[in-house]
Amino acid sequence: MAREPRRRLPRRHAAPRSSKHLVLESIKGISKEYCAESSICGLKHLVDVNIPYFERVIWAVTMVGALICSVSLVWMTFTRYYMAPLVTTQVPEGISVSEIIFPAVGICSTNRISKRAVTELAKDLLQEPRNKEYNESEMMSMLLGLGQLYDLQMISSATLSDPEQLHDILGDYDTKTLMRNLTPTCESLLLRCSWNEKAMNCSELFDFRMTMNGYCCTFNYLRDSEEFDDRDNNDRNIDSYNFGNKSTFDFDQGLKVLLRYDRSDDFYYNIPLLGAQMQFSDAYDFPDAPSGSFSVQIISPSVQMTVLVTASLTEASRDIEHVSVNVRGCLFHDESSYLPFYTHSDCMLKCRMLFLVKKCNCTPFNMPSMRGIRTCNLADVHCLRIYYAQSITVRPDLRVPPPELELDLVRGGIACPQCLPTCSKTAYNYEFNNVKMDPDTLNNPSSIYDREAWLRGSNFSETSIVHVKYAGEFADCYGQNVIMKWFDLFSNIGSTCGFVTGFSFVSVLEFIYFFTIKLTREVRAKRRALQAETKAPVTSFKEPVTRYRPIYWNELRGGGFTHTAQINH
Repeated sequence: MAREPRRRLPRRHAAPRSSKHLVLESIKGISKEYCAESSICGLKHLVDVNIPYFERVIWAVTMVGALICSVSLVWMTFTRYYMAPLVTTQVPEGISVSEIIFPAVGICSTNRISKRAVTELAKDLLQEPRNKEYNESEMMSMLLGLGQLYDLQMISSATLSDPEQLHDILGDYDTKTLMRNLTPTCESLLLRCSWNEKAMNCSELFDFRMTMNGYCCTFNYLRDSEEFDDRDNNDRNIDSYNFGNKSTFDFDQGLKVLLRYDRSDDFYYNIPLLGAQMQFSDAYDFPDAPSGSFSVQIISPSVQMTVLVTASLTEASRDIEHVSVNVRGCLFHDESSYLPFYTHSDCMLKCRMLFLVKKCNCTPFNMPSMRGIRTCNLADVHCLRIYYAQSITVRPDLRVPPPELELDLVRGGIACPQCLPTCSKTAYNYEFNNVKMDPDTLNNPSSIYDREAWLRGSNFSETSIVHVKYAGEFADCYGQNVIMKWFDLFSNIGSTCGFVTGFSFVSVLEFIYFFTIKLTREVRAKRRALQAETKAPVTSFKEPVTRYRPIYWNELRGGGFTHTAQINH
């Protein structure tokens, strides 16, 4: 029999699977397992094959709706936390005024240059060879131009001398020293003083210090020096606010001053009114109206003025420090890189001073000195007049300032966006009550016993009386804090998610476990199985090829035989 030919079958290869397909299969399997075993109610019904398809659709719609509701509520909670995270509450009982520093009080005569002092200066200047062409009357007229250092408005007056000509007449001089020597002294302005019902020498209560109106008599002004020091030092800190004069609420408590106006010493008025300017400011802030924390009132002769002070204290918790500055809109004392000890008033003052330094290369004499920067003199008056109105107009930090501010009239003002309010501060409000005095009646010897002890023996002609005191026993006290702390935020979010979807911290751990550890383990297992299947040997086999298929006897003879034989042809 001839050898039968053999037929070779092709090799059998498994269809190749990519890594992406492998990962997708693993994610699908893990997702089903997660839904079946998750602690979140309802997920197991989505993959339960024993539940009808229609019920699974209902469960899916319910879970999606609950998820949307939870996300919306959580978003609303976060929005409320980040957009309005602070709350200001009022302490019902307030705080005693005896625990608050009394405001700084400044008294400035409206006559800013003493006639006696300027006469002595004129005599000295006439001795100089450069001034030999002037006589005493002409020199006095020229020295009247010193008032231009106070009045920097863009006006022209025939009565005022050319500032540069006067600058040449004065020769070498220091502006601050010159104006200090020409200002009427406190001894000539203040007659009698009393503090908290105790008569005291006015020189013990008042200092001759610089303010925005020049040198004035100041009470309880606690700034260390006339130099604006923006370096980091330990001279000023938050504990400084525990010191200073304090008062209580009572009829005769507070500061009382008897003022006298010497008409014979009048030479230059910065405002066309006879009397004195009463200035009120924070004890540690430079008395400066454009910088804030400042109030002023004019007192006329033969007037008794009562100033009622109301204070409000705002204390901010350090818990708000994590809130963005743009959201809370305030700064703590140690939070600004612009100043070592931050206050809103000092920030505004520095911003204005740097603007004038940039424009005129100097600072006006009625501002604190800056290290390394010269004080403006009469030769700089022209430059100061150009930029003075702009320097006292701070542009609000708005993209489009309202047109009613009329900033175009002052060259747009100046921008000080870094100067935000102080988070913790004391604000003062003042109420002024004036009563007309009759000097003749008060000078009558018969009324001497009706006077208070600190006023006995005084002459009330050309005088005024000022009484500054608290209007009430308690000051308003406000606390500023976050509307919710971080654990309150998480508690609210957890409660919302737990109520709507049954979501909890355990659910987070489950999700992380299934889709990190377990998913990684599943992918690795499938990859190892695939590699093992790929490396297994695939053997080929040969099978004889016959012309006829095998025949079985059962096919030929029916089922009567119990024995079958296979015949190969």
